[in-house]
Amino acid sequence: MKHLIKYIFFVVGIFCFAGAVNAQKKHKSSKKVSSKIASKAKAKKTAKGGKKKTVEVKKASHNQLDNLAASSQYVKQAESVKLDSVPEKVVTILSDFKPQLKNLAKINFNNATVQNDTTTLRIDYNVPSQNLTFHYRPISLVPRSYKTDSLIHANNNGSIKVGFGNYLQREIDANYNFNDAYDNTHAVNVYNNAYNGLHHLQTLNEIGFNYMNSININADNRFISKLYYKQSERNRYGMVPDSTLLPITNYKQNYYLTGGSLSWINDLKNNSKLYYKPILNFEHFEGFTGATNNWVEFKNNLTIKYKNDINFNINFNYSYNQLNAKQNNVNNNKNNSYLSFTPSIQVNKLNSDIDLGISPTILNGKFNLFPLIAFKRKLADTNYILKAGWNTQVLNNQYTTLVTTNPWINVPTNIEMTTNDKKYIEVQINAGKRLDYGFNFSLNNYKNLPLFNRVTNVNPLYNGLMYNALFEKEASTIELTANLRYQFSDKLLILNNFKYIQFNSLLENAKPWGILPMELDSKINWLPNSKWNIAGSVKLWTGATMLNDKKLPIDMKNAFVLNAMVQYKLTSNWSTWVKGENLLDRPYERWLDYPSLGVQILGGVVYSFRK
Repeated sequence: MKHLIKYIFFVVGIFCFAGAVNAQKKHKSSKKVSSKIASKAKAKKTAKGGKKKTVEVKKASHNQLDNLAASSQYVKQAESVKLDSVPEKVVTILSDFKPQLKNLAKINFNNATVQNDTTTLRIDYNVPSQNLTFHYRPISLVPRSYKTDSLIHANNNGSIKVGFGNYLQREIDANYNFNDAYDNTHAVNVYNNAYNGLHHLQTLNEIGFNYMNSININADNRFISKLYYKQSERNRYGMVPDSTLLPITNYKQNYYLTGGSLSWINDLKNNSKLYYKPILNFEHFEGFTGATNNWVEFKNNLTIKYKNDINFNINFNYSYNQLNAKQNNVNNNKNNSYLSFTPSIQVNKLNSDIDLGISPTILNGKFNLFPLIAFKRKLADTNYILKAGWNTQVLNNQYTTLVTTNPWINVPTNIEMTTNDKKYIEVQINAGKRLDYGFNFSLNNYKNLPLFNRVTNVNPLYNGLMYNALFEKEASTIELTANLRYQFSDKLLILNNFKYIQFNSLLENAKPWGILPMELDSKINWLPNSKWNIAGSVKLWTGATMLNDKKLPIDMKNAFVLNAMVQYKLTSNWSTWVKGENLLDRPYERWLDYPSLGVQILGGVVYSFRK
């Protein structure tokens, strides 16, 4: 009985002790669960902020078991026994992009498959279409020294070029550029070119002088002025035998040109509403038999910026030309003048530039009203720029410009102003960072278009072959021009220009005398390294129609001219150069019965200096 009561008390004590232990474990477990819930809530707040990543690890508690003795002994101290060899871990990862919760794998469990994010984020950029027309055209960079004092002059620099070649050719060219104490730029150039051909009258001697400066008035305004002088001495050797004994004075075709220009440039700033550029030009020309020509021109392009997409243009132009010629002791004077005023409005809307206006013009006292329409647009999703327009161009012809076109002309008995009513369409294509090309197609109606044909009432044996300047009253043409430009950094530059003209009608002349139907001009410049400079050019044209010595119209032969130049830098100051003209040795005639020279080879040195 005593033993039974002992066993009953022993069992009751065991149950009381076990209940106390279980209650304590439940209390601790509830605390940990509430702590874990609070941590997760805090982690969610952090996930919404998207700035922090937190990792929380919870370790499982150890279970304690009482080791009961098989016999009736006192309760021994319970020992902690691990129920699992790997504790359970909960890892919470909060990401900036997407929060994810991953559980650490236990024994005999596989890793959870990672969920890849297959969604894509779409971002649309709104770029103005007119900005897509911009393209990079690199140019050669000229390093400038840093000015520590505004009173210090910029480094002055210059060069002297001297060369000699066959046909007793000589070429002298001197340049000097400098800045004054007020940081104004000045440039001076002096040159001389001369040669003697196979014919004793086939000579040329040109001397020229050029001066240009840029005077800074303030940050936005500056004056640019230019002065020039040119003297050309040559002889009319066309249709003259080399054995002639007549004096050379019978064949002289000299001229002297003096001129200059003055312009005031107002640089248009972003916050400026007004842009203007007045230019004054003047020239005095003295030609064959003492005939003179005086020319004065004043023009001003004025732009008023009303809004970012609306501008008002007001262009003003005045030109006066006076020819003084004496023939058979009789003075023959001719005065031409025109005054034009061209107001227009320029609108930039819907990725297009539209310029609309009129041009009231007075030509030698007669009033004319010419249209002005210009349209420019970049085609959507392409690199094509489309241009179209209708305008009238006025050219006040001068004795100077006629001699520049044909150096063998007689003194003009009459000079007229040329007008060209032009309707055109043009396409320019930007094929990449380096290649640009395009073409222009136009319908033209000329009035007083200058043509050139030989003088038929003078014996060339005594005076040499001369040409007359003729002015066609009305002419209708179709013209096509094309251009191609390729540039690779500052190392390689290729330029190509093409022109084709077809005459549909002529009012007075039977043929477009002296006009080239087709012209092609290609140029290349290549800098392989810092020492070498290689350049070349190709000229191709189809012959013009002119009268021969039997007064019959003939088409002249086509011409193909190849030129090249190589320059090598010896030192920082010295360079050597050689160039060849008409390298294919194909004598050609731009003007009938005036053959050109054969292969011409020149070479020399260049001395460059800096102070």
